[in-house]
Amino acid sequence: MKPKTKLQRKILALSQTLSPLSDYQYKEAVRKIAIHIAKYSPKRGYECLDCGHTWTGAEAKKVVCPHCSAKLEVDKTRKRNFCDKAYFAVVTKCQGFQIVRMFFMQTNLRKGDKPTYWICEAFQRWLSPDGTLTIVGRARHWISYYCDCWNWDSDMEIRSEGPGHMITPWKVVGHSSVIPEIKRNGYAGNFHNCSPYTLFKRLLTDNKTETAWKLGQYKMVAFSLAKHYEFVKYWPSAKVAFRHKYQIKDPSTWYDMLDALEYCGKDLRNPKFICPDNLKEAHDLWIAKKRAKMDEADRRRERERQMTPLQRYEVNHKVDEARYKKAKSIFLDLEFVDKEIVVKPLQSVEEFVEEGEYMHHCVFTNRYYSDDNVLIFHALVNGVSIATIEFSLEDFSVLQCRGKYNQVPEHFDRIVSLIKSNTSKIISKIA
Repeated sequence: MKPKTKLQRKILALSQTLSPLSDYQYKEAVRKIAIHIAKYSPKRGYECLDCGHTWTGAEAKKVVCPHCSAKLEVDKTRKRNFCDKAYFAVVTKCQGFQIVRMFFMQTNLRKGDKPTYWICEAFQRWLSPDGTLTIVGRARHWISYYCDCWNWDSDMEIRSEGPGHMITPWKVVGHSSVIPEIKRNGYAGNFHNCSPYTLFKRLLTDNKTETAWKLGQYKMVAFSLAKHYEFVKYWPSAKVAFRHKYQIKDPSTWYDMLDALEYCGKDLRNPKFICPDNLKEAHDLWIAKKRAKMDEADRRRERERQMTPLQRYEVNHKVDEARYKKAKSIFLDLEFVDKEIVVKPLQSVEEFVEEGEYMHHCVFTNRYYSDDNVLIFHALVNGVSIATIEFSLEDFSVLQCRGKYNQVPEHFDRIVSLIKSNTSKIISKIA
């Protein structure tokens, strides 16, 4: 698409001045990115598909060609043609912008023929010192989400980020040059198995990543590039570990241990828990404790499921009754009358049990008595409940009015109208 901003126009102009791959970069891409295969036959021995050299030797999974010194994967099948597609990055800079150039490489090997390599630039990521991203790349076939669907005949233009630009190879070819801002934030020439673009973006925009990288917590940063949620959630624990010079060598296991510690109610800022000498043993210990606690919770829920509502009430009635009386005490003297219909709040949690049992609905099972934002009434005729009403204390509206088995109750309109006409009395109680 056409550049729309001054920044995009500048970047597109600079993009056209970038040099193609040098001979050194091309050779390194062939060495590091392309596949290297040796065909093996028990009768004929090995044949290097890079240079065509043949030799005999013991059967192995990997060999080194005596002629060209290439490290080769051994193939023992009858396959003769091999095609491999891969991406690699070239990291460079231009007039204050950090650039990660993404190249596509296709390798074709055929027994008896010379190998062929086809390399073409797919797109470029341009990062400003403040972390602003601009993509310059080739067009993609819009109907497909397959990552290699590039239109190689198209021009390098400003592009919107799409599924094809999610490619993040960590293999880098040639010498990497970076802008001063990235060096300032900790980068010293080694990516430590991180994707170049993702690492640069985080170093420029996330002070937590910058801190961890400067402290040498490279594996932790690499883990955070894929799972940033845990990295942010447990950052306070990580800072404690950093202060105690604790090296987090297995972030996945460490974060799993912190999850278990949190579930067990332990202090996640206590170095006794979060900086174990043997991480695996500590991880296994707390995972076992978490599992035991979860099993006990499952057994408790199963016991509660098998209880009758009255039995559930008897288990927790003291705490629930006290809480309900404290939360709803100002409303318990309300009473609205319309001829034979009397509407008043449920007076206790025990009445919730009785109401749920008689009306055959979930007013007690779903713990409506514990919701501070609602008030539960029941409508009585001759002392017998005919409806249960849920009234909102937030917007002062009737949320539900249910009869037996959650059916529409008799005198529904009169009950709802009676409550609405007395809403001012409920509001005055709050005031």
